Amino acid sequence: MREWILDLHIHTILSPCGGDDMVPPLVLARAKELGIEVIAVTDHNSAENVQAFMIKGREMGVVVLPGMEVQTKEDVHMVCLFDTLEQVFAWQEIVYQHLPDLKNKKGSFGEQWVVNCEGNKVTEVERLLLMGADLSIDEVVKGVQDLGGLCIAAHIDRKVFSLLGNLGFIPVDLPIDGVELTPHLPRSQAQLNQLRERGIHHLVSSDAHWLDSIYPPQCFAFIEECTIKELKTALLKKDGRYIRTIR
Repeated sequence: MREWILDLHIHTILSPCGGDDMVPPLVLARAKELGIEVIAVTDHNSAENVQAFMIKGREMGVVVLPGMEVQTKEDVHMVCLFDTLEQVFAWQEIVYQHLPDLKNKKGSFGEQWVVNCEGNKVTEVERLLLMGADLSIDEVVKGVQDLGGLCIAAHIDRKVFSLLGNLGFIPVDLPIDGVELTPHLPRSQAQLNQLRERGIHHLVSSDAHWLDSIYPPQCFAFIEECTIKELKTALLKKDGRYIRTIR
């Protein structure tokens, strides 16, 4: 086993708030430049750019985990991670079934592009992705875990679109695999103590929407291989596995 350097929350040009430079060659080159070995592609309510990133990642020597950032009916963001394309596309089908059939307002929200592995635009997604799906937090956690995935409450230290920001608490019966803290905010010792008392462990991810917002390494996983099973075990601090963050 060894420490792997992670950033498990990165958007692409598909997310309407993502920059035009968030395409496979540039994102992966930025990750390599910073020494990040594993990234997760987590666009808003969609996984349509995951395959291109995985293909380019294999070429460039960066592990790409397929994922998605789902916005629940409570307007809480949840990071959903998987091992395979089949799993993430099965989850995408469920999410799409629960998204209102509204057209994206490009002037207000931005464009939503599917690209190939070289970063060339292929298809513009017309459906509005930047909105809540008709899925509760509990349904998202259960749905992801039933497919063999990992479900993490995103940026809980932010005031908006977060479990603590929107609900004010972490439900005691919510079987989340962990939580994410942002590198952009100072730490709250009271919040860290609350997580420790609940036995909930955290990751730190960039939630990058632009190249320069992919931060230098903040999060490390001591695991045997970068799989969902190993990451879950590390978040539980079992069998010698663990997650270490800079702060």
